[in-house]
Amino acid sequence: MTANKKKILLITQHFYPEIGSAANRLKNIYLELKEKNYDVKVLTLHPRYPSRELYENKRFWNEKLIDEDDIVRVDTSIKTHSTSIIKRLYLYLEVMFRFIGAIFKYKKEFDYIFVTSPPIFVGIAGLIAKWRLKAPLILDIRDLWPESLVGVKVFSNKLILSTAYKVEKLLYKKATRIIVNSRSFINYMTNKNVPADKIKFVPNSLSEEELSIEVPSNDDSQKIEVTYTGNLGFAQDLNKLLSVAEMFKENPNIFFTIVGYGKNTNEVKKYIEDKQLENVTLHTAKSRNDTLKIVSESDIAYVSLVEQEVFKTVLPGKIIDYMSVKKPIIANVSGYAGEIIESANCGIVLKEGSVQELYEKIIELANNPASRKTLGENGYNYAYKNLRWKTNINVLIQVMEEIHE
Repeated sequence: MTANKKKILLITQHFYPEIGSAANRLKNIYLELKEKNYDVKVLTLHPRYPSRELYENKRFWNEKLIDEDDIVRVDTSIKTHSTSIIKRLYLYLEVMFRFIGAIFKYKKEFDYIFVTSPPIFVGIAGLIAKWRLKAPLILDIRDLWPESLVGVKVFSNKLILSTAYKVEKLLYKKATRIIVNSRSFINYMTNKNVPADKIKFVPNSLSEEELSIEVPSNDDSQKIEVTYTGNLGFAQDLNKLLSVAEMFKENPNIFFTIVGYGKNTNEVKKYIEDKQLENVTLHTAKSRNDTLKIVSESDIAYVSLVEQEVFKTVLPGKIIDYMSVKKPIIANVSGYAGEIIESANCGIVLKEGSVQELYEKIIELANNPASRKTLGENGYNYAYKNLRWKTNINVLIQVMEEIHE
């Protein structure tokens, strides 16, 4: 290590080779900072989401530039991902204490602490690291906790929620700088008296490799594949897509592919079986590369969010992934995600759209290959201009340089 290398401790519950937007975001931040000559150390867990067994498959360990010597992975007593709120709360607290224990073993040699939330408890570990290691704290906010938990109505204990809001306020106050992956979070935070100049926007982005994926031309195909990828959880509402798939049940030319994981996986699987939807293929979790390949070979990409105020502030990572492989998007979303799709002119936004509207829009795109191609290329061009890690990492670097001015 050269003498002028700045040293960063990156603290995250989710990291490579885990799937999902959080792990992918932190992996790319790690890689880009290493490329820019920073010395980055990572404190994280052994891969476990959605299951530990998944990562016994070597296809998930495909990133050659990750140096495992940079990574400390801690273990937990809970070995499996649980859908139980109580068990997940216990896990979050255990992770926090395990991280704090690991932090006390590090030397005071870091120039920056970078911690990402949610879970919000990892942010507390970041505060401890700031105090213990005497380094400025950069807080990366990927979702609004506990606001999003309230939004999906999965947790209502007033005492715990009140405590969580106080922790949120403390994190915003004590962080040296805050990074957000959605512009809409900035208004939320300034309304909580966080100075606007303390917050910077670094969106989820794409690597140069992901922007170079070969996309097959499906223009002449009579078969139309509609694809959804990602979490099947509280915030994602796939009921409309499944209902539409049932409406297309007798249509041999339109079929659906779901690459998903999460709390509602079994419910989705049961629905497909009960309704005998032979036009729907459900894949369990796949590696990022395999998932992008599936999307690249499809014709239309789908995204949805529960119609709650808090989700009007988020941009699902899958939208960016769909853009990278030039797929037109049909979106049952509103707020920030809808604004991005409309700004990029890369799809159709159905704000509070009905099942019938979704059905009609799928037919509309299925019958118009030229429109599919134009929308897909628009999305790619938007991503290439605005959502490249190669350029967006410079915002974070500028933040760090300003701290030490």
